[in-house]
Amino acid sequence: MESVLNPEAPEFQVHLNTLTTVYHHTSHALEGYVAVNKTVQTSRRYPSAASYRFYKTVTGFNVVTDTFLKNVSSQSNQILSADSQKVKLQCHDEEYNTGKVVEANDNMLDRLDLDIEQSTGKTQSDGFGQKNVSAWNNKPIISVVQIGSTTLMGAKNIPRPQLNFKDIIDNSDTLWVPKLADKPNNIVPFVLKILYNERGEAVGYDHPYKVELKLYNPPAEFIEPDREMLPFPPPLEDTNYMYIETEAAMDELVHHLDSVNEIAVDLEHHSYRSYQGFTCLIQISTCGGDFIIDALAVREHIHKLNHSFTDPRKLKIFHGAEMDMLWLQRDFGVYVVGMFDTHQAARALRLPRGSLKHLLLTYCNVDADKKYQLADWRIRPLPEELIKYARMDTHYLIYIWRQMKAQLLESGSDDPHLLLSVFEESRAISGVTYKKNELTDTSHLELYVRSQKNFNSRQMAALRLMYKWRDAQARSLDESTGYLLPNHMLITLAETLPREMQNVSTCCQPMPPFVRQNLNTIHKMILSCREMPLEPQLYEMPSSISTMLNVGPMPVENLHDLSQLPETSEENINLDQAYLIMANVVHFQPDIQLFDAAYDTYNENTDYNNTCGNNAETKYFIPPYDRYRKYRSLAQMEEIKEYKEKEAKIAAIGKGDELIKAEVLVKMQETKTMIQKEQSETKSQKETKKRPIDKVKAKVEKKAVVNKPQTTSKPQIKKPDDKIENASKHNKKNVKQFNYKKVDYKRFLTETEKPKKKKNK
Repeated sequence: MESVLNPEAPEFQVHLNTLTTVYHHTSHALEGYVAVNKTVQTSRRYPSAASYRFYKTVTGFNVVTDTFLKNVSSQSNQILSADSQKVKLQCHDEEYNTGKVVEANDNMLDRLDLDIEQSTGKTQSDGFGQKNVSAWNNKPIISVVQIGSTTLMGAKNIPRPQLNFKDIIDNSDTLWVPKLADKPNNIVPFVLKILYNERGEAVGYDHPYKVELKLYNPPAEFIEPDREMLPFPPPLEDTNYMYIETEAAMDELVHHLDSVNEIAVDLEHHSYRSYQGFTCLIQISTCGGDFIIDALAVREHIHKLNHSFTDPRKLKIFHGAEMDMLWLQRDFGVYVVGMFDTHQAARALRLPRGSLKHLLLTYCNVDADKKYQLADWRIRPLPEELIKYARMDTHYLIYIWRQMKAQLLESGSDDPHLLLSVFEESRAISGVTYKKNELTDTSHLELYVRSQKNFNSRQMAALRLMYKWRDAQARSLDESTGYLLPNHMLITLAETLPREMQNVSTCCQPMPPFVRQNLNTIHKMILSCREMPLEPQLYEMPSSISTMLNVGPMPVENLHDLSQLPETSEENINLDQAYLIMANVVHFQPDIQLFDAAYDTYNENTDYNNTCGNNAETKYFIPPYDRYRKYRSLAQMEEIKEYKEKEAKIAAIGKGDELIKAEVLVKMQETKTMIQKEQSETKSQKETKKRPIDKVKAKVEKKAVVNKPQTTSKPQIKKPDDKIENASKHNKKNVKQFNYKKVDYKRFLTETEKPKKKKNK
């Protein structure tokens, strides 16, 4: 805690020669590797996650880390300033620094590729697919650039090989159809079978040798110990070598492969000046020598390798065959049955590294030179350096397979289960089928996530538009998307959305030829996206908080931390368990003696009223992170209570709905019975009611009864009609009767006629 770093930080400026010195003894490793390995192991002991947050409460730790971060940032800025003056790393912004370092690396690699294309020769590209090559110089101009231990070999004035292919390059989004013309060594005849997904959409064709691969079992000689050890291969100078660039030489190689049982194979591929890429070389080594097939010259005849490559009695040895299987299918229609992948064997043996360089050094004591890994394999005639490099990939591969087989059998105590597991992994790799690159509406998101940017709706629309446009142009021109418009330039254009065309040129430096030709189109696309309305964005939790909430368990022991309880983050919180955990928080004693005194007062029985926060001599102390944990626990408990209350209300409402439904049914039943009862009563009343004729008869009978002398003293029951009759009689008594006998009817007649006459006048 009390150490002080040197501001000049000389420990970061160790001379590179001391890190790359090689011991002459094979039992020792590289001194540089040992030094770097120690540095990495020391850095892993640096506290992280929850332990780091606890250490941040100590002032001395903050001083040391801040000084360290400043030194690293300043020296990184000095390194990156050679590439771009705009890149300035910040001390406490990890995401920003990571994105800038990745962007600077992409810048360097893309500029290097463009420099190789443009710096050699005096001619320039006159378009795509055609070269304006002068008459006095029609040969490729080879350029070699040395960067550290890697040598980049490029060339100018190379005619595009795909223009001379007899098979048409199809970059459309249609399904790729296998190129297999016939099926040698078949168990089931060749039939094209289309595969469909769950939605009924065609997604590809089934593997032509699916049944043969499923029924394949390694021959006994490949899983049993060798009776005789294979002699160590002679050097390249003493080994037979044949370069195959004609059909006759190809037929001779096919005839030779029929006579051997072990074949080492490797491929060299080119993808920078092609959309799908194409195979340039096929290296084959047998007990009879080394063979290099010029795949650009005899492309239409390489399918003849199926006679030996699909023969289950012959073992094909590859190293890292995942991509080799796809390239053989795509370019030549060649399939492999009976393959052994030495990379999978290295994983089964748990070797420290699985590269071919490490296997050559381990089993053959050969330090292979891998400086031409990024060479342009389209160069013809092929330089001698590249021929030697290509032969090294397969020259020792059969011997390595024999050594690994013996080691696998020895690891299994002569039980071939471990060896058979490698054969099983290799069979799975052989069963993969090639599929075209599919462009979807979300294809640009992978590039966006890797860039670690935060785009708004306009920037995202520009990225999506230019990404699709670049892909369509790459398909039509048969160029890689990285050659037309590198990824880092595409991200920069989408992020800045330059308004002027000159600013577009500034974002693409050095400017690729394709961008120069389509500068106006790119500018119009960006302007159209600038005019789009901004859409609201959802709130995103800061990465620092999300990282803190999603802390995993630490793989180190003796954590100096007070938080030894399991984390209950918002993503994986269990409401049933969280409440119990929060309610029963147990505080553990810290491992650092600095907080021993503080722990004496910091417990559940502490009288908080007796401790004064303003008293500097008080022993009571709560670390900031622990305060945060308690506040967070209280907040989560409140959230859990609120959630459970809402859940109870919802359940009560649900129960209330059931009660209401039951009551409604009862009421409906009661109402139904009442309606039926009323209907029955009204029906009976209608039957008892009399018709109007019966009423007249009743009146006549009543008069007769009145005139009759009363013989009985029984009370008369009044009917409902009696009230109406009594009321009419009462009204008759009050009204004065009119004497109809004294009326002069003629007078009424003359008086009524006189007004009529007046009206007529």
